[in-house]
Amino acid sequence: MASDSSSALNTNSTVWEGIWHAEASSRCKKLVWRACSEGLPVRSLLLQKGIIKGDDTCPCCRTCKETTTHALLLCEEVKPFWLGSPLGLRVDWLHNVANITMSQWVDQCLDVLDKRGMGMLCAMVWGLWHKRNAWVIRKKKLDFAQVMAKALSVFATQEWVPPLDSKVKVNFAVSAIEDVGTGFGVIFRNSKAETMASGTYFLKDECYDSEIAATVCYKWAIEKSQELFFIDANFETDCQQLYNQWNEFTQENNTSSASYLDELLEECRTMMQGTEASLTLVAHTANKVAQCLARLAFDYGEKDWIDEVPNKALESLQSDLAAIADASADRSINVNIVLQD
Repeated sequence: MASDSSSALNTNSTVWEGIWHAEASSRCKKLVWRACSEGLPVRSLLLQKGIIKGDDTCPCCRTCKETTTHALLLCEEVKPFWLGSPLGLRVDWLHNVANITMSQWVDQCLDVLDKRGMGMLCAMVWGLWHKRNAWVIRKKKLDFAQVMAKALSVFATQEWVPPLDSKVKVNFAVSAIEDVGTGFGVIFRNSKAETMASGTYFLKDECYDSEIAATVCYKWAIEKSQELFFIDANFETDCQQLYNQWNEFTQENNTSSASYLDELLEECRTMMQGTEASLTLVAHTANKVAQCLARLAFDYGEKDWIDEVPNKALESLQSDLAAIADASADRSINVNIVLQD
């Protein structure tokens, strides 16, 4: 019969492997491993080590002892974020968790989440730790949108996923060739993965920095979306620079126009006001149809297709459809996790 120490070692090994194979950035996974190793500077640990004096009350809810599990999972200031995340985690269902460690919780999650789901879990832990520190260090209370933006900055969908319900997903991309020009590509798809429209646009002899080009393309995609009356669309980009700039600009309520980029971002924000439209970062592999269309813009110029894509983009489109067809039921990350006694 295995000893308690041997069992703990096996659990730690499983947790380490599960975290490291998650689809998230390495810095994010390192943070989760620190949490599982009780290495985060929560107040209970700091008090135990004599680094702080006084009490170990959670600085966010001011009602309970701040352990790692409390700070990242059980705090009343944290629970709504887990429920509203793509994981849909209802921590109210958790019971007898007073002595459960983060390592034990992650080990339980590995039974029901795949690599992509674990990536979202790691991203949420990253975003919630950032939220906690924003309050403790700067007395700044982050809302749901800000926390999710932080989480999604370290998690990018690897494959194209249809939007929910009646939403339309808009993927856009840029292709630039020096001394030739810049091509834009966009595709609109519904929750059944059906193509609603697609388009290309070409700027001859115009080559911008990557973030400027991506933002110009974003503005163009918003305009196309509104022309087609897809007002509350979910926009997706694989440009990390645009995603970071957009979140920084919108979260800080920036109204200045100190640069051309700021002007473009303000125009995009103005066009999206009053809608439920959003911008999400995805991996290159989840944006391949838009990338293909951006390259085709050098041949087609400004052109639109309704209910289809050009023949030269069919292979990329069929690749997305095949990935959806092959996805198993347990690939979904919209799950509820219940810890057993």
